[in-house]
Amino acid sequence: MGRCLTPANLAELAKFCDETRPACLKCVNARRICPGYTEGLDLVLRDQNQVAKAGAERRQKVYARKKNQTTWNGISSELSRSRSESPEALENEELRVYTSMAESRGSYAHAFFVSAYVLGPRDTRSDHGFLELLPRLFDRLPYDPVLSRSLAVLAHCYYGAWHPSIRNAENLEVQQTYSKALGGLRHALKDPRSCMTDELLMAICLLNFFEYTTSALTSRPRGDQHVDGATALVKHRRSRTMTSDLSRRLLIAVRHDIVGKALARASPVDDAPEIWDDPAEEMPYNSATSLDFIGRDTANLLAKAANHGLPANADSSDGEIHTDIFSQARALDARYAEWAEQVPIEWLPVSVPRESIPQGIIDAGFNGDHCDIYSHTSVCLTWNSMRVQRIRVLSLIADYQKTGSERDAILLLQRLADDILASLPYMLGDKVKPSDLHDMGFVYPSIPGQSVPASHHQSAAAYGGLTLWDPVRAILEFRQYMRDDHIIFSIQQLQRIGRLYDVRSVMEDMIAFRPVCHPSRT
Repeated sequence: MGRCLTPANLAELAKFCDETRPACLKCVNARRICPGYTEGLDLVLRDQNQVAKAGAERRQKVYARKKNQTTWNGISSELSRSRSESPEALENEELRVYTSMAESRGSYAHAFFVSAYVLGPRDTRSDHGFLELLPRLFDRLPYDPVLSRSLAVLAHCYYGAWHPSIRNAENLEVQQTYSKALGGLRHALKDPRSCMTDELLMAICLLNFFEYTTSALTSRPRGDQHVDGATALVKHRRSRTMTSDLSRRLLIAVRHDIVGKALARASPVDDAPEIWDDPAEEMPYNSATSLDFIGRDTANLLAKAANHGLPANADSSDGEIHTDIFSQARALDARYAEWAEQVPIEWLPVSVPRESIPQGIIDAGFNGDHCDIYSHTSVCLTWNSMRVQRIRVLSLIADYQKTGSERDAILLLQRLADDILASLPYMLGDKVKPSDLHDMGFVYPSIPGQSVPASHHQSAAAYGGLTLWDPVRAILEFRQYMRDDHIIFSIQQLQRIGRLYDVRSVMEDMIAFRPVCHPSRT
């Protein structure tokens, strides 16, 4: 992030940017948009512009070639028709009606994305995102180019990822649309009135979701520039001014992204009051959003532990700090256990024994003696998110409790890994190869005597596989505490997910993982 003050206003203010990320404190206190976010967009925009320019030149050449060919073909067909058809038929030419109308790929992409990811059935008690809020802004799309372009980026991305003839979430159309969205975003951030709108905050959330999607589909590190941008925008608006229901729900979505970034990086959460102070109106919290507050404290504890190292590797003077980290980890584990006990009763998974599972699902990938069925895919995702967070906390307890009594923490950690792997059949069914999103020919497990809801086929395909990356990878991340069957099955299932969703890099380094026998943990 560069300096926020230019030579033009440097003499007037006579001070420098303090370079705090994601927005410098001087800009926050002065109620200005810190250019740190927009400067971060410049490099991305420059790369996208180069791609767009090359794509435009290619399209012009193709268009010129097709135009010449079409002109000659039209002349030839017209000559042939004039020779073969009677004069009466030619005189009645104006009576012919052409009923077919060409639809643009953008229209198909928007319809596909909205129907599959926005308007599908869901459990509102698991809402902590923002896609479900898009219908409230549909009437603003024609008048807000930044919002409409950001939505177009996601639409083309998912349409390209699922279309059998494309199978590329970063195709040329996506790159060009992304360039336009970034250009419009930079312009909007210079307008003080635009910076106070929900439409701009929603646009940034959409672009952040695009970054998440492409990082999952390419198995590469995720960029944080849009999370930082949303954080800076919320600080600028200050949470207490976000009083409408839509604003408050967007605030919850931004908090969720902030916590997710901190957990992934093991970095402290930005605890600025502009972000975490609730507006005067009641916030629409639910079971899923309450998990973000535990996750915020977990991220801060992970960052603290990373700074001070393990007891065996640190100086003895840190003994008091290590004791404090251990105590906080125990307290957080108790909070996760309490959360699991207080979820709606409909959220509790139902275990289905192995003998009741169709053989095709077992052949595709099955671990243990049962699988779990959930009321909705979003509920399963929330459970797995909690399990990953709790595994991180339990690993701290095991690391800091080296007196032989860490076995209980390791056993609980392994049980959480079992629960994650038991959710895979519910999400993946018997799929072993790429398919169409709306393909109803696959088999999913069900509670004996009940049928699989038709909506589950779509929601499991849309969200299931990609959202399993992080939970399964967490098992491998803490493989020193896992059983051998955990490690072997996790590697197999990550490779399976890579095939299903055509992930270009299916973590080749997983092949180097070898199960290590731990007699005390098997």
